[in-house]
Amino acid sequence: MSSKVEKIESDTVGGVRLNGWEITSCHMPILNNAAIEQYADSLGFNVPEMIFGNNYLLVRSLSSDAKLEFRALDALKLVDTSPESSKAVQVSIAQGWTETSRRNRSDITDVIKPFDWTLSTKYKGSTTLRFQPSDRGIDYAKLMVREEILFYDENVLYEDDLGDNGTSQLSYKVRVMPSGFFVLLRFFLRVDGVLFRIYDTRVYHEFGSDCILREFSTREAAFEDVRRQVPKKKHDDEDLSLLNNIAFVDSVMKNPKVESEIAML
Repeated sequence: MSSKVEKIESDTVGGVRLNGWEITSCHMPILNNAAIEQYADSLGFNVPEMIFGNNYLLVRSLSSDAKLEFRALDALKLVDTSPESSKAVQVSIAQGWTETSRRNRSDITDVIKPFDWTLSTKYKGSTTLRFQPSDRGIDYAKLMVREEILFYDENVLYEDDLGDNGTSQLSYKVRVMPSGFFVLLRFFLRVDGVLFRIYDTRVYHEFGSDCILREFSTREAAFEDVRRQVPKKKHDDEDLSLLNNIAFVDSVMKNPKVESEIAML
């Protein structure tokens, strides 16, 4: 493969071009109230407190129409709005939170559609590619081989504190090496006293190969089950700040359900 690497750098966009691919990541400020109102009108429900609607990760081929991107609005379109969706996670604060959220955002009080107030999404990216189920998974041993990192970035697409009762966040990380690129899109949910939930989408392409691999995994655990994994400190105190640490929660939530897919280029 060609060793030519072209860096992409601007005030808001960073990335790289190599081996017939362009990978770019955009960082922009949080949306203003007017833009948030447009999102709410489009989606039909109260949207996250912090939406980075102009942030994105774009992976595209320079020789075909193959494209894969990750954006907040597309992800929020997959939030459940079925009649029973608001009861999917039953906690005492849920109804009060949604009503308070509606009152605090007077500009979108006409939005009354029921929705999953945890803002959970099984979004796997927006793409022109046709992914099909596959028995072929990502070779993580290959990803562990030490290589030069030509481009790395991480970014948040949306986040909400669920009325001070937890965290709902969608974010991504991207890594480009001489051998290929790897993307992790993660939805993370913590509802205090109730549960943790992680939905991961991993995408890998080895330069020169004729396919892109994608894995989607789901994990869910009761809040107390994760809390019991917090190491004890002196005098049997718990460092409960670890429950706010996504990396820690990720490390103790085992046995994900994994779906593997492949798209031919």
